Amino acid sequence: MAASEETSALFPIFILTIMAIPIVPYTITKLCRAASKKSKSIHCQCNDCSRSGKYRKSIFQRILSVSTYSNLTLLLLWVIMIILVYYIKTRSTEITVFDPFSILGLEPGATESEIKKNYRRLSIQYHPDKNPDPEAHKYFVEHIAKAYQALTDPIARENYEKYGHPDGRQGFQMGIALPQFLLNIDGASGGILLLWIVGLCILLPLVVAVVYLSRSSKYTGNYVMHQTLSTYYYFMKPSLAPSKVMDVFTKAAEYMEIPVRRTDDEPLQKLFMLVRSELNLDLKNIKQEQAKFWKQHPALVKTELLVQAQLTREFGALSPSLAGDFRRILETAPRLLEELMKMAVIPRNAQGHGWLRPAIGVVELSQCIIQAVPLSARKTTGGSPEGIAPFLQLPHISEAVVKKVARKKVRTFQELYDMDAQERDELLTQTAGLSSEEVQDVEIVLEG
Repeated sequence: MAASEETSALFPIFILTIMAIPIVPYTITKLCRAASKKSKSIHCQCNDCSRSGKYRKSIFQRILSVSTYSNLTLLLLWVIMIILVYYIKTRSTEITVFDPFSILGLEPGATESEIKKNYRRLSIQYHPDKNPDPEAHKYFVEHIAKAYQALTDPIARENYEKYGHPDGRQGFQMGIALPQFLLNIDGASGGILLLWIVGLCILLPLVVAVVYLSRSSKYTGNYVMHQTLSTYYYFMKPSLAPSKVMDVFTKAAEYMEIPVRRTDDEPLQKLFMLVRSELNLDLKNIKQEQAKFWKQHPALVKTELLVQAQLTREFGALSPSLAGDFRRILETAPRLLEELMKMAVIPRNAQGHGWLRPAIGVVELSQCIIQAVPLSARKTTGGSPEGIAPFLQLPHISEAVVKKVARKKVRTFQELYDMDAQERDELLTQTAGLSSEEVQDVEIVLEG
């Protein structure tokens, strides 16, 4: 016979199991990632910086870095699971075996006179004629009377010795770990129970499978969308100039899915004015070029401006919503650049040669994104094949500082590096206008 076990520990066990199936593996995965994640250092590791405590995080900052929405939700779910475990532990009761000697307060092997004596004593305490309490009546009938019968009546004694109960073989009762309202609703329990089973055992796995298959068919093994690869294959040409690789890179389908909000219009307009010189616009027809730029797909405009914000180091002026999109673009960039490089270097002829010009463009764009250096800074100037990009890797060095240094015939990074420390300090302070603290930071990098 099936019965609901809502009042027992079965239903909480059922809920606990359903919660534990996804939560436990997810928690283990999250802990493994946290344990294997290497701490990223973005500052100098010298003794002076380590002792200064400049880069040490406060306790509040450490708490904020851990207190994310996903971590707090996971913690809340674990608290609920702990409460369920405590509830199950307090509600669970052990199944007691029918023992007539224990019920009558006797030792095994007691004589018949001792059995009758203890029965009379308990009858005075629990018999309905002596005790009007319904619970006492129930206990007397279900326990004391049956225990006395099991020890005195030959048939009951035989049933007890054979089946463990004076009434003979007991029926089997099966509990269902479902709440009562699913089983007792005006004769509709069968349909509701069927819907519950179908939803839990069929529909839920089916939905999970459909979501997984749709996502796996949408992305490649490198977690790049198939639509992105198709777009890249269409625009990648052997004659693609390095300066045009950016135009191909920003056309990724991942970037086209970035939401475009009305509130982003004004911040993007300000960002456009800051990075306009890096957008390869024709200055002779600047108005037409600007209009043409803004007529592109909004997601494409947004992506290109945010990438330029990284290259020109103007990301400090981004609004909170744009900062989130900015991080999303940079996190996706390595995978997209890797796919572009694969397309460029794949063998295209019998000698196994790929496309050199696009490959150079992908390498340069990757370096610029990682180093936060404008593409224009890599143009050959003053005899330096890498342009002023190496200078911009030094702290406090900007294009204006590089121009001032170039007036003293220091046009390459190697020339600056080969200078005497005192001579270099005088050049950076007197000519470039850097403070002594800023010059010290430059020296730390050069000596390191």
